Amino acid sequence: MFVFLPFSHRTDVVAFLVSSGANVNKHNSWGDTPLHLAVEKNYEDVVKVLLNSKENNNLQVNLRNILGCIALHVACLFGHIKVVELLLQQNGTDVNAVQEDGWTALHVACHFGHRKVVELLLQQNGIDANKVNLKGDTPLHQAVRKRHYDVVASMLVQDSVKLDIENNRKRTPLLEAMYAAHLGIVHKLIIHGANMNAVDNDGNNCLHLSIIKKGMFHSEVERIYILDKCCAKLGLPIKKRISGVGVASYLAHQGANLYRKNNKNVAPLDLIGDADLKEKFKVLFPPPQCMLCEVNEASMELQPCAHTVLCEDCSKIQLKTCIESKRRVECPKCKEKVESFVCPKSEEKAVKTVAESVDSVTVEEIHLHRVSQKLAGKWMELGRELGIRQNDLEIIRHDYPQSVREQGFQMLFKWHQSTDPEKRTPRILKAALKETECYDALKCLSSEFN
Repeated sequence: MFVFLPFSHRTDVVAFLVSSGANVNKHNSWGDTPLHLAVEKNYEDVVKVLLNSKENNNLQVNLRNILGCIALHVACLFGHIKVVELLLQQNGTDVNAVQEDGWTALHVACHFGHRKVVELLLQQNGIDANKVNLKGDTPLHQAVRKRHYDVVASMLVQDSVKLDIENNRKRTPLLEAMYAAHLGIVHKLIIHGANMNAVDNDGNNCLHLSIIKKGMFHSEVERIYILDKCCAKLGLPIKKRISGVGVASYLAHQGANLYRKNNKNVAPLDLIGDADLKEKFKVLFPPPQCMLCEVNEASMELQPCAHTVLCEDCSKIQLKTCIESKRRVECPKCKEKVESFVCPKSEEKAVKTVAESVDSVTVEEIHLHRVSQKLAGKWMELGRELGIRQNDLEIIRHDYPQSVREQGFQMLFKWHQSTDPEKRTPRILKAALKETECYDALKCLSSEFN
């Protein structure tokens, strides 16, 4: 069958071989099965024959080749939409299966820009639209980095797709779009609510990346009329409309912080070389004012929402309030619970974070046991979120093959033993459970510490 499949499209011969008991699950030297090869060649009718094989030669749809690819990965690689449909209709196809590099079928389809395949995958029950690969990239990161505007647009209409996940370089999809200089994708992410003040490993926000850009942005797609107004107010000529400085005016208008300093203590405003233009930026986008006292400059960044809305004095008052009441305060702007106050200018945290004040207890083994009973099949995903190496997770799965609950407990125990005592807090574990959508386990942990 391996000799026959790559070079011919004789469905009748394949059907005969299958009915004669040929091994439909046999691997070649690359680890490919007949299904892998038929999928790659887009032989729909051959795929149907293989998927319908019964009895002793019943096909295993999730077999992997040496790269960790199942047939669904191959179909998504080439964008064979009809074959993808056939595979997804097959009982047992793992839509979240990962390759050796951690890529799911959705990562593959997004990377290669197959919009219809992406839309089909997103319709599947149980699809993890936010699964990260070994580099921390979600499928949305891949689509943005490869500048597939139509794929990004299709993903953003899905409520399940998260906009602000950071990869291993702390880049959100918006920051990736800035590096790619794709103005259309930048605008699309912003109007769907992307965090304007996310920062990468170097502490740069989108304004830093825009102003330091030497060339022009491209692919506006839909005209951004507010960009015209911002450029007019700054007196920028039309030829600089989609320059780094021109786009920066639009980003600042959308709420990006012009005064947020990076790891080198440089604010976006500092990067503007033209003194007159810098003054115009300062007038058009003045430093944010404290929302409580309405007098001082807002200099403290609230985490995790990243809003700079309080001055240092008011943040100290808020911190004292939460310590005394043992309750977390809310961000005045978005009402999200505050975990810490950070001063970007000095890059120093407040004397004590809100989370440290309220969440001073640590998680114990009994808590791990109870939480592990509620993890179901998400224990590996949670382990990665908690910083456990993939190799250690594989060892746990190998050593405890009979019980998913025991695997979950051993993973949590590994985290507990390898983490500094001050970091074994309910807050840390709750954040990881929330990020991986382990809501039953999150509810269980919350009940333990109420």
